[in-house]
Amino acid sequence: MKEIKLSQPIMAHGNELHVLELKEPTVKDIKKLGFPFDSQMIGDPKKVADYIVALGNVTPSSVEQLTPYDFLMITGEIMMFFGPKEKVENTAEEQPTAE
Repeated sequence: MKEIKLSQPIMAHGNELHVLELKEPTVKDIKKLGFPFDSQMIGDPKKVADYIVALGNVTPSSVEQLTPYDFLMITGEIMMFFGPKEKVENTAEEQPTAE
């Protein structure tokens, strides 16, 4: 779950949101929505908006209230879901030993 602090609150389900929480997309989401970018990894605003609705549990009218800055920040967070994950370094106990 990613939390994005909004520069300006939006109304969603009758509540004022200052933070948007995005769940990580599933294959089911990808099959339904497609990838949120084109073959050159450029974000598609329509698809990004659809992902915000699906992952953030907000309505399309709530997405339309976002500032361009917030929309861009959320776009970046959504794109990061599709990038490589950070590798966790092995601890000293997990390091192979030379015999």
